[in-house]
Amino acid sequence: MRCSVLAKDTIPALYPPSVKPSARALPLLPFIARFVRNPLRSLPRAVYEQPIVLYGKKRPLVAWVTDPALTDMILVKDATRFPKTRLDRRVLKPVVGDGLLTAEGDHWRWQRKLASPLFRPADIIGYTPIMGDAAREQIARWRSKGSSIVSDLNNDMTDTTFAVIARTILAGIDEAEGAEIKRSGHAYLDPIAWEVAAALLLLPETWWHPGKRRMRQAAIDGRAVVQRLLEHRRQNGGDGDDLVARMLSATNPNSGEPMTDEQLIDNLGTFLLAGHETTAKALTWTLYLLARAPEWQERVRDEVMSVTGGNPITSDHIPQLVITQRVLKESMRLYPPVPVMTRVNAHDAVEVGGKSLPAPTLIVLPIYAIHRHVELWDDPARFDPDRFLPERESTYPRTQFMPFGYGQRVCIGAAFAMIEATTILATLLQGARFAWDGRHAPEPISRVTLRPAGGMPLKVTLI
Repeated sequence: MRCSVLAKDTIPALYPPSVKPSARALPLLPFIARFVRNPLRSLPRAVYEQPIVLYGKKRPLVAWVTDPALTDMILVKDATRFPKTRLDRRVLKPVVGDGLLTAEGDHWRWQRKLASPLFRPADIIGYTPIMGDAAREQIARWRSKGSSIVSDLNNDMTDTTFAVIARTILAGIDEAEGAEIKRSGHAYLDPIAWEVAAALLLLPETWWHPGKRRMRQAAIDGRAVVQRLLEHRRQNGGDGDDLVARMLSATNPNSGEPMTDEQLIDNLGTFLLAGHETTAKALTWTLYLLARAPEWQERVRDEVMSVTGGNPITSDHIPQLVITQRVLKESMRLYPPVPVMTRVNAHDAVEVGGKSLPAPTLIVLPIYAIHRHVELWDDPARFDPDRFLPERESTYPRTQFMPFGYGQRVCIGAAFAMIEATTILATLLQGARFAWDGRHAPEPISRVTLRPAGGMPLKVTLI
C-alpha cells in the first residue's frame, strides 16, 4: 500500500462532505439516472479501491483508471494513443468552439504556443497586487452589508476571480459584461450531465434532453457577449501584451492567416469561462473547509499576519505562505476544481492494467476518486493539510495529485491559479473570519467544475 503516516496533532479530525459511492456498479438505467443527478454518484466503490474498473458486461462502456502508473502512461508515455475524446468536443464545443480547451493537433499546438508566454510564473507573480485588490473589493462589498453577514461564497469567489482575469490576462475586457458571461456559463453547465450521458450512450447530438434548449441559447448568448467584447477592444485599440492583443495580431504559422473572429471568440470564451471558474471553486471549497476547521483557519491567518504584518500581499510574500498553500492543496485534493478527465483509445485495442480495451473505449480519469483512493492516501476522507508538508508531498507520484491535470495538456494557467488563490485567500483572511452554520453540508456535484450543491452560505464577520 502506498500511504503516508498522518501527523499527530491536537486539531480535531474533520471529515467534510463527500459523495457516497454505490456498493457495486449499477445496471444501465439506474447508472444513467444517478449520472445525470451527479456524475460522481455513478462511481462504484471499487473505483476508490482498485487500479482500473470496467463498466459494461459484453463490451466496456467506460474504463475508470486511478492507478498513477497507468495514468502516467495514458497522459504522458503513450499520450498519442489516448487522445481527448469526442465527448469533450460534443459537450464543450458549442460554448468554446475550437479553442485551447478542445482543439487537437497542430491547431492546439500553435494556440498553446501563442498563449504560453503570458503564463510564465516570473511574470504572473507581478499580478499579485491586482489579485489582492480584487479580494479587498470583495471585503468592501461584504462590509457594505454589515459587520457580520451570511453570504454565498460560491457567488462571491466567482465575482472576485472574474475581476482578476478581466484585469490581467484579458486586460481591457469590460467587467460590466461579466454578469452576462457568468450567467450564460452557469445556464450552459447546469444541465450538462444530460449531454454527457447522451454522448456516453452514443445518442445523436440532436437528441433532446431536459435543458437542451437552455444550453443552446446560453452558448449563443455567451458567444455574443464575447463578440461584443472583442469589437469593443478593437475600437479602443488592440495594442498591449495581454492575451487579446496577442490573438488579434497572431497569424497561423502554416497559412500565415490571422485568427478569424470565430477563432478569437473560441479562445477568449475559453479563458473568460475556464480562467476564473476553476480558481473560484478552489477558493469556495477552501473557505468552507476553514470554516469547518477554525483551528486551521487561525493557523493560516496567523501565518499571513506574521509574514505580511497586515500589509497587502506582495510577490515576495507568496513563497513564505507555506501553510496557506498546504491548505489550498489539501482543499483541491478533497475537492478538485475539475473532478474528471477523459481520454479514448481511438485506433486499436489496448491492454491497460491487465484489462483488454477494444477501440474505442472511453477512459475516464476520475480525479475526484484518485484524490480519495484508499491505496494512495491514508484516511483519505480526512482534511489534513500536513499531507503536503514538503517531505511528504515529495513521495507522491505526480499522477496521484492532479488538481490541474497532467501531461502536455496540463492546465496552462496552473501557476496563475495557485498564485491567485494564495493571494486572494491570504487577503480575505486579513479582513474577515468565516464560520459554518452547523447545518449546510454541500454535496460536491460535477458540472465540468466541482460545485457545492445549494451554494456555499457561510457567516462572514469583518475584522
